[in-house]
Amino acid sequence: MKVLILTGGLVTGTEASVWSSLRKLFRQWRASEHAWLDLKIKLVFAEFLIRKPRPQGADLWAPDLAEVVLATLLNQAGVEYKLATYCEAFDQPRLIEQLLAETDCVFLSTTFLRDLSEILPLIQMVKRRHNHLVLGGPLASLLAERWEGMREVEVLAAGYGEFLVPSLVDWMRSGFKELRPPSGGRLVQRGSTRVLYSGVPATNTLDFLPTPDWSLSERDRKTRYRMIYYESVRGCPYRCNFCNYPYLFTDTRFRYKSAERMVEEWEKYLTHLNIEFITCLDSLFTVPRPRLVTFCRSLLKRRLSVKWICYARADDLADERTTALMKAAGVHQVQIGIESGDQGQLDNMDKACTVESNGRALDNCRKYGITSVVSLIVGFPGESAGTLARTLEFLRQHPPDFFFLAPFSTRATGVPLLTEANRHRFDLHTADHLKTGAPYWRHRTMSCAEVGNHVRELHRSIMGEGISLHAALFHDRLLSYRAEERGALLRRQQALARGSPVTSWIFDGLNRFVDWQLAADVERCVDRSVPAELPQLTQLR
Repeated sequence: MKVLILTGGLVTGTEASVWSSLRKLFRQWRASEHAWLDLKIKLVFAEFLIRKPRPQGADLWAPDLAEVVLATLLNQAGVEYKLATYCEAFDQPRLIEQLLAETDCVFLSTTFLRDLSEILPLIQMVKRRHNHLVLGGPLASLLAERWEGMREVEVLAAGYGEFLVPSLVDWMRSGFKELRPPSGGRLVQRGSTRVLYSGVPATNTLDFLPTPDWSLSERDRKTRYRMIYYESVRGCPYRCNFCNYPYLFTDTRFRYKSAERMVEEWEKYLTHLNIEFITCLDSLFTVPRPRLVTFCRSLLKRRLSVKWICYARADDLADERTTALMKAAGVHQVQIGIESGDQGQLDNMDKACTVESNGRALDNCRKYGITSVVSLIVGFPGESAGTLARTLEFLRQHPPDFFFLAPFSTRATGVPLLTEANRHRFDLHTADHLKTGAPYWRHRTMSCAEVGNHVRELHRSIMGEGISLHAALFHDRLLSYRAEERGALLRRQQALARGSPVTSWIFDGLNRFVDWQLAADVERCVDRSVPAELPQLTQLR
């Protein structure tokens, strides 16, 4: 038996040309339904990213962590495997044909896929009469409860891959006849697809997980990674109103590796790999704080020198002693979910933080030379012109190095916002579409038909005023960024943001057309009835 592991996103930013990206997006658009909001968001970002400067940062490409984990698990089970990405599936069809001819089963990862409209074109590209398709990863887990079956997909794998892969290997060795769930898991038939649930660990510790072996993911013997990805946490102790992360593994408990296990793994990587950076993908690397303190002190004690990147709680970084310790231990960049500069919006989101602590966190990062990357949500229930103005003023007072803007979305299932109580609280109406990355919504203070233009204007203000660098526009500089080049990069961004009159005229026209289509489709699709009577999304447990 041989397995083809396919990972990645539909569009990654590493495509050989703009036309390559457009070709993929066109395939996705053909498979989508009610996708005018998704198109509006893409159009807003395209207006700025089309002016993206030529990459000048170091090449720090590394495969997805999902690929490395799956390769490690299959290797432990004695199963041969091949590796490919979704970009290669589109751009190198001959290579994919050869790999499909050599393999019996395909593991499709959904880590960077958003909805069925992105899944369908990929399945059509890789399904052959002789092979068997397994769809797994975060999106698969979110779709599991609403899955209606898909003839091409034999197994939908939901939950912990470490528990699922052994069951899938036994299934392959039985000639694809006998599929049994792991201990504590279950098997459910939905249409023509079997949904395989992993179950959850018996304890809160993740120290039992095998260490991903990055050597198993090398494409050739010359491949060496300067950066690798790392995971030490699953779940989240917080319950932000918009976030589904606590439920991604069909689990509601917060589980994490010990500081001792983390240091042992990092020391192993630094001994055997020539790496400069470790990017931590944990939802919150800084929680619990005692683990963070022990971890940082252990790195210093063992003199392990590596630059690391992590997601962080602003209230942890607001403590100057913690920020100073992280810097001494090698932290290079932190990504913070600021979300809004308005306290009312933070309260609506159940963020359990304050505008003041968010400001102190950003100020401390600048003081200690830690690159700050913030995310902001535009359009969450309660959003208005006033809350957006306060967010912009907050950024002026506490400018981060880089920023991401994310339009509010109701795509994720199982989030607290979609409970009956919150629907009434915010007068929230939603359209439940599975074939778009941006389903329609309307609440008391804003509609999805308006949010795209708010995102567009906030982009223009942040970039035009020289407040912060667009993280997607300068993605290649995220790891090589130095504080002393901030002024020059901001001036360069201001020039890019102005664009040309012709480009602005074209995008203004495209935006007006999409706005018209979006408004009409929202009117048709979003129910005006009492919010509690709308179809409820199943919360994963």
